[in-house]
Amino acid sequence: MTTVSPCAALVAEPARVDDEAVRADRRRRLFAALDAHDLDALVLGRPAEVAFAAGARQLWTAGARPFGPLAVAVRATGRTHLLSVWDADVPPEVGHDDLYGLSWNPAHIAASLAAIPGLAEARRVGTTSSTPGFPRLLAAVAPSAAVVDGGPALWAARAPKSPAEVDRIVAAAGIARAALDALVAALAPGLSERDLLAVYLASLAAAGAPTPPTEGVVCATPTSGPPSLRRLATVTPIAAGQLVALDPGGFCRGYEGGVGRTVVCGGGSPTAAQAALGDRCRFASDAVVAACRPGATGADLVAAWTATGESLPAAPLAHGVGLGVEPPVVGPGVGAGAVLAADTVLAVTGWVAEPGMGGHFHRDLVLVDAGGPRVLIAESPENGG
Repeated sequence: MTTVSPCAALVAEPARVDDEAVRADRRRRLFAALDAHDLDALVLGRPAEVAFAAGARQLWTAGARPFGPLAVAVRATGRTHLLSVWDADVPPEVGHDDLYGLSWNPAHIAASLAAIPGLAEARRVGTTSSTPGFPRLLAAVAPSAAVVDGGPALWAARAPKSPAEVDRIVAAAGIARAALDALVAALAPGLSERDLLAVYLASLAAAGAPTPPTEGVVCATPTSGPPSLRRLATVTPIAAGQLVALDPGGFCRGYEGGVGRTVVCGGGSPTAAQAALGDRCRFASDAVVAACRPGATGADLVAAWTATGESLPAAPLAHGVGLGVEPPVVGPGVGAGAVLAADTVLAVTGWVAEPGMGGHFHRDLVLVDAGGPRVLIAESPENGG
């Protein structure tokens, strides 16, 4: 198992980063996947899918959104079409003629889709999400087309990460690591999780990446009752000697990275029991990391954890990382049949808890490599054991 250090140049000198080459490689992989899965077109509706296929940068929005045909990739022409009312932050390879406008009227949307070259002749159209009315809409646009699951084709293209994509994930993890250092430096008895959340957000802003992947980054693990890993920060003061789970994340050029560690509030050495708890968590997490090899299944990762004698945590042991959270998701009762592809990046998460003491949390980013799993960020402060 090898370790890769953060790629600071992506953050410090963004003007020198070749996003055009990354977009070209993603388009190549996407259309190769359409060929391999015999799809004439792929209709996408989720923001991360659109970013992967079209390279367009979108405004950050919170909450859920309904499915809509936000992007359409057509195999016959090799072009990607985008629902957009302007061309700001739309890359030059998606030309003005490749844009179609937003409308509340389905007939107008159908007319826009019908004008996309090559779509009317499609036989097999894939989509990764849908609504009850989508097949009828597509039938009006491409009468001979069958609607099929486009997920396998999309993930065949998205799951393996190119070296440039890995660099971006590592750089995002570097932003998270800087935030972790800031959190550790600020942590003191009497502060609350909300106070530390402010420190985290300030650190992201100072790095020039002010949008947080999540606000659930600080948990003073409870010492009374069953220990749990909360994701909602409270204003309760943190006590000296309490185990505090820190899970900051960051974004770099669309890609997400993070690091999770546990520290003792007050900066002192952990007790012998706390140190033993940390050793157990890292030992079980390292066993999962060691199992992250091409061809391994989700069941193999679960077996690696349980072989250490630890109970399975409620949260997933591993999930994909890239343009946000990605498949596979592996944990209790989920993802057992998932097969790890080479060059996939996973967030491997460990959580071991004891009543009366709290819990120990640990997260690493791991590249699934044929030569062995590679941890994508250097070791960081952890004084919980």
